Amino acid sequence: MSEMGKTGFAPTISTDSLQKYPRIFGMGPLGKMQGEITFANGIPYSGFADLDGNPFIQKNWDIQSPFFVYGEVEEWVAFPLNGVITDMAAMEKLVENTASQNGYDLSQPFFFKLVGTFDEMVTHIVTPRSPEVEGFKPGRNQENYKHQNESGELIGVYSQVGKGIYTPQSSHLHVHLINKEQSFTGHLDKIRTDLKDLTLYLPKSKNPLSFKTNDTDFSKGRLGFQQKIELDDLVKFHGHLCDGLVVGAMGLKEALEVLYPDGTIDRTDLRIVSKSSPCLTDVAVYLTGGRYQFGTFYVDDAIDGMYVVQRISDGMAYQVNLKKGVKPTIIDDMSKKAVNLELSGCELDALKGIEDDFTDYLLKADAKEIFQITEMEDFEWNPVLKADFVKTDVLNKHAANCTIE
Repeated sequence: MSEMGKTGFAPTISTDSLQKYPRIFGMGPLGKMQGEITFANGIPYSGFADLDGNPFIQKNWDIQSPFFVYGEVEEWVAFPLNGVITDMAAMEKLVENTASQNGYDLSQPFFFKLVGTFDEMVTHIVTPRSPEVEGFKPGRNQENYKHQNESGELIGVYSQVGKGIYTPQSSHLHVHLINKEQSFTGHLDKIRTDLKDLTLYLPKSKNPLSFKTNDTDFSKGRLGFQQKIELDDLVKFHGHLCDGLVVGAMGLKEALEVLYPDGTIDRTDLRIVSKSSPCLTDVAVYLTGGRYQFGTFYVDDAIDGMYVVQRISDGMAYQVNLKKGVKPTIIDDMSKKAVNLELSGCELDALKGIEDDFTDYLLKADAKEIFQITEMEDFEWNPVLKADFVKTDVLNKHAANCTIE
């Protein structure tokens, strides 16, 4: 803010370029601190205060801002609330706790909405600092407004980075109010409200890669112990995040959703065949509960897909394939050389970068577009008992580092 003040808060962002995002949310000051901009579900609201302090609103894309934070939210997940929040710090804690408890990564910025009727709030609309700017009034930098029993939406962004830019210096939140009548929008400064009539909305993750499992409740127990498995759990079990781990998890998730449309995987009623990749086998064992010694898991590179997963109780079986052309061929080409210890340290680093890029692509992709799930009507469980597969992910563990002369 202080650096922007040195330039007279000159606008640097033209928001008309954002019209291409149909579900955009965003916020920032208008023009040369002439008001407040709030984008909600693709609609641009500009809030102003006239010289008498009366607020009014316009809807217009042809506006500018000295700084602006925005993002698209295609779908929301609703979280009912209870209790009371007494200030902005309590609101921040509410958003943090709800997001963290539901698997959101707090290190990544995200938008949220708080919708309902609010007991007490204080907001402001910024006003021009310079007499050369229309709307300037000596001795005034903003107009403050008190709200009681106001219905509407609080549109906010949570970010642990960019304090003093995207959020105030003392907070991880930047929040704007749009009232129910859409006649007011402004920056939220204070809040005190009961939560019973409010709902918190967080963005639905495009690829949450989480799994709900059902197991027995102790060593000789009954079925009914449910747990949630996240991608991070697979990473800890496998040893690292990589494209193979994500391919396995995403593909197997698609098949398990067919076997268990209610979303809860019964790990006591599954068996699985996997290709010999260390990544694929670790995913197979962890997510299905299949084990070699109990005859519910084996490895066979002769299968056509990555996996064949079968529900034991009724024999329903599905094959999982990554569609052709999805995986960059350079990964397989370089991986073969890595297995043969033919890559230098720098080439190994390059391969990691390519795989990391593919991992990022996968996590943003629609799994239904890149995987093929095929029912195996005549599948026969025929364990292949071998122990001579190569664990390829440790072959280069003592390779030299990349050095550039």
